[in-house]
Amino acid sequence: MYNDVITLLAITEEENSIGDLVETLVRKDVFAGKKSIGMKETYEAMAQGLKPELTFILADYYDYDGQEYVEYEENRYKILRTYQKSTNELELVVTK
Repeated sequence: MYNDVITLLAITEEENSIGDLVETLVRKDVFAGKKSIGMKETYEAMAQGLKPELTFILADYYDYDGQEYVEYEENRYKILRTYQKSTNELELVVTK
């Protein structure tokens, strides 16, 4: 079930040697399963101006640490919502 590899992306700000804030992209590869969005959730999101594209299910919710983006098959997605599905699993609903 968790046969896809996705990359969780977070943007952090750090000071460089001269004191300027520099954004750094932090990447973390994790195993996940992929599924499509249900019709009900699609219509509810569209009513709010959102367009969910995919759902990724992480095998271990500890892999997620508040990242804002997911990279999958050379596409970048924004995480719209998370949902702890079971004791270990976490769903990430994403949009392009």
